[in-house]
Amino acid sequence: MAPNTDPVFRPLPVRPPHAGGDIAVQFLTAPAEFAALAPEWNRLHEEAAAASVFNSWIWQYQWWQVYGGEQPLRILVALERGAMVGILPVYIHTKSALGVRVRRLRFVGTGGDTGPDDLGPVLAPGREAAAAAALANALLRVAQTDVYLFTDIDPDSVFAQALTGAAAAAGLAVTTDLAQRIFFIRLPPSWDAFLKALPSKRRSGIRCARAKLLATHPGARFFVWNDPARLDQAIDRLAVLHRKRWQTAGSSHSFATEQYMDFHRGLMHSLMRRGWLRLYCLEIGGELRAITYCYRLRSRVFCMQAGFDPDFAAVAPGAVLLGYAIEHAIGEGNEVFDFLRGEHMYKNQLANGTRESRYVVAFRPNARAWAYRLRRIHLPAWKARLTGKPVPYIEW
Repeated sequence: MAPNTDPVFRPLPVRPPHAGGDIAVQFLTAPAEFAALAPEWNRLHEEAAAASVFNSWIWQYQWWQVYGGEQPLRILVALERGAMVGILPVYIHTKSALGVRVRRLRFVGTGGDTGPDDLGPVLAPGREAAAAAALANALLRVAQTDVYLFTDIDPDSVFAQALTGAAAAAGLAVTTDLAQRIFFIRLPPSWDAFLKALPSKRRSGIRCARAKLLATHPGARFFVWNDPARLDQAIDRLAVLHRKRWQTAGSSHSFATEQYMDFHRGLMHSLMRRGWLRLYCLEIGGELRAITYCYRLRSRVFCMQAGFDPDFAAVAPGAVLLGYAIEHAIGEGNEVFDFLRGEHMYKNQLANGTRESRYVVAFRPNARAWAYRLRRIHLPAWKARLTGKPVPYIEW
């Protein structure tokens, strides 16, 4: 059933503003309130100076429908003189550490088996710093929380700075560091210009691979999926190709759970209606042999997942289709092709830029938070020192 998107969000009752400014923060806790926020959230997202697919109402609400379950929902809504200036959806996720149940406050969108980047609040233009400060201070007042765990934040985000400062000012232990390194391509005006900027060996490889595929399979065609009525067929085929490719390589893969499939199926249908979905396809012999699953927002294309038929590995269908996707993105006038998280050689070979996301984690002064710090930070570090190995990346 489609979510209720009627604009039924009502003004807040008069209340004293939170200390530190004229912005009051309201907490919403019901899924119905989440649904009803759609019109205002969409408006704010469109107006915001910085926004991503991952903090859009579409992405966040679809995630909550699939992964939220009975976990406590807290949507923070910042209002200034009755106008909405910030939205931040979080929830309380309980996890065991050394036999202790630890209550972690997390972004909606984290904690499932799909990995978003660029999370954080949606903020009104011109009010980013004030709204971020109000939301950060309000987060620290969420009850039944031991650890404030926020990952995959833009390091230049005013929210990351506001949260770190608010936690330190409240006397909480706080840590912040690199979460992910993300490769991207700054796109030039033309495909030829992109190729010319590559090392000669890489440029020749891209051209030869496409020529070989087309010579071996003269009827092959590249296209972007644009049929909403048959979108489920493309989604099912993407899942098959992705699993087949990684099973052949002997590696774990996505599209492995019912939740993952349900989430991305619903999301892709919603994104296609908004014009944000890009499913780049390669058809050989009347069958889809490779699919690259991307989003497009604000002149940026984000590469989410891909799959190809390993039976056609001799003509490199995945790599050739990726080249087509980049060429198409340039043709649409996009400025960036973003590979999102994950360290893979092909990303490094094609990218001409990198960016980072960060985590901010703060700890309440209680035994549950200490058990979590001990399990996630101190024990792995002590073990590394004893064995002479590098300190591992913290798996929050």
